[in-house]
Amino acid sequence: MTRNMYRYLVVMVFTLAMLVSGCGQGAVSDNGAADNAGATAASETQLKGQLTVKVLDVGQGDAILINTGEQVILIDTGDDKYREENRKNEENVQLFTALEKAGIKHIDKLIMTHAHADHIGKAAKAIKQYGVTELIHNGIPSASAAFRNALKAAKAQGTKQVKVKAGDELDFGNGVTFKILSPTQNTIEQDTSALQADKKVNVNNESIVGILKFGEFSMLLTGDAEKEIEKELLGTYGSGLKCKVYKAPHHGSHTSSTFNYVKMIQPEYAIISCGTNNSYGHPHKETMQTFKKLNINVFETDKNGTVTVTTDGNTYSVKGER
Repeated sequence: MTRNMYRYLVVMVFTLAMLVSGCGQGAVSDNGAADNAGATAASETQLKGQLTVKVLDVGQGDAILINTGEQVILIDTGDDKYREENRKNEENVQLFTALEKAGIKHIDKLIMTHAHADHIGKAAKAIKQYGVTELIHNGIPSASAAFRNALKAAKAQGTKQVKVKAGDELDFGNGVTFKILSPTQNTIEQDTSALQADKKVNVNNESIVGILKFGEFSMLLTGDAEKEIEKELLGTYGSGLKCKVYKAPHHGSHTSSTFNYVKMIQPEYAIISCGTNNSYGHPHKETMQTFKKLNINVFETDKNGTVTVTTDGNTYSVKGER
């Protein structure tokens, strides 16, 4: 072998080695790009479809129907009886009428925010009629007949009971989550101890409060949580409370929706669930003034009927049925 030929072979081997090395680096880069594309595709797949949230018109009470395409979730049920003076003690059938209209055959999760009849009065009947898979509550004991009846119905139907607290996160399917913000473990323990000692507690402040999230969309669901809880939430979460849509707590009462709290949330829409000409005067003028000052669009079930929020995880709409 001549010296020139030897040099030629050395150069060729070196060149091939560089090419192989370069191709190897390219393959890593391509794989990385493919992985990223796969992650992006997976993310986009999660957001395909639609999240529907209906704040149902159930009179003076609360009931929120959530459909993720994979699960049906009902948060509260309204009362079993009408609270309006002209229909007092008459059975309230608005919840079941609304569920039938929405084509609901089964409820995967029923969340009872707190043990007041205007929120869970229909829970036992809903469990029996819709074969609820999971009954979710804060675990705080209650002498409320509505609460006790719901637990009895759950046991009879074989419904799984799930107790939640701040920090827990529920999977609603198809990329939809519900992060629990309140009550805290401390509140649960304090109120449980107080009740065991026959002391009074503020049941409204035991409400399950959480953020419903789907892609870029978020909605704050609040039960009847009052000012004390709002102050705690501000201190704990701050700007983490920001949401597009705000379900006003306690039917628009002045006991909730403090100015600084709502200002931090920065909602574009507020939805109030209350009954026509209710004896409580809900929504209170103080709450409506807060929403007006902060340029928040307001829907009320007493005026607008059931209010429907739909979103694809990016854009969203809010519409009343009237």
